Amino acid sequence: MIPLELIREYEKQMRELRIGSTPLLRAQKLEKRLGIRRLHLKLEGANPSGTHKDRMALIYALDARSKGIDTVVAATCGNYGAALAYVCDKLDMDCEVYLPSQFSAPRRPELERMGAKIVVSDGLYEDAVAKSTQDASKKGYYNANAGGAAKELGFYAYAYIAKEIAKDLGRQPDWVSVPVGNGTCFVGVWNGFRSMSMKPRMLGVSNNNSTIRGAALKTWVDTPVPDIKFTEVNEPLAGNVILDSEETISAIVESNGAGIEVPDEELVDASEVIMKEEGKDILPAAAGAVWGITKLESKNHMFVAVLTSRGHLGH
Repeated sequence: MIPLELIREYEKQMRELRIGSTPLLRAQKLEKRLGIRRLHLKLEGANPSGTHKDRMALIYALDARSKGIDTVVAATCGNYGAALAYVCDKLDMDCEVYLPSQFSAPRRPELERMGAKIVVSDGLYEDAVAKSTQDASKKGYYNANAGGAAKELGFYAYAYIAKEIAKDLGRQPDWVSVPVGNGTCFVGVWNGFRSMSMKPRMLGVSNNNSTIRGAALKTWVDTPVPDIKFTEVNEPLAGNVILDSEETISAIVESNGAGIEVPDEELVDASEVIMKEEGKDILPAAAGAVWGITKLESKNHMFVAVLTSRGHLGH
């Protein structure tokens, strides 16, 4: 159970920091070009850091503050770190962001400008998660990593995406397509719909991701990608250690959904097509949520794609 006081403070701070209530855009030009009956884009780029991750960062920071902890710690390839840095700056808290040494982390200068302490951790993302978790425990800091002890708070924060979609549409969509990294947002969106007794089919889209590889192959278990490749395009998605893998696969199965893999070059193409047709500068890793829809057997449905931008889109 999430304390009512935390929920109230979360909703208050979402309004004050302009997090959430992001636009839902009917993408009629994309519909025509891609042969989709009805497509809406949930533009999470309207959040201050340009990503949906502001939602989770905020609830973790508030939970930390409620426990008397003023420093939050997490590993990131960039986007989540930007969200934490933004939220902690606004709440007058500190954050330490662990960047994997093998990732390019293009948002590092931005994190430093917002006052985040950067720790470069040897190895891959999962190594940075382990190191940041260990250090947070030693120092008495708050572990804000996905998949940690407070993972249910992350799911809860992302449930608001589903509530906003349902409110704006006045009904449930047939399909909801969400990019999958650790799967936290995907699971949160599914939980949000289920809390309203709605059951859209969930489409998880990723690249070099063991959870979506398992869903795409219909093995329904985490299936490591051999010779996995990490690139600046797929960094927000890729990994063979997915922190909320079990919950993600369960959401796909329970919703009669699907998992689809979209390679780097198609992610880039998708981003360019969305910009050309709808004028929205969407991060390639997120643009796959639209491209994944085109790979389904039937596109004769109402779809919503949850998208992250390259930068703040504005409300």
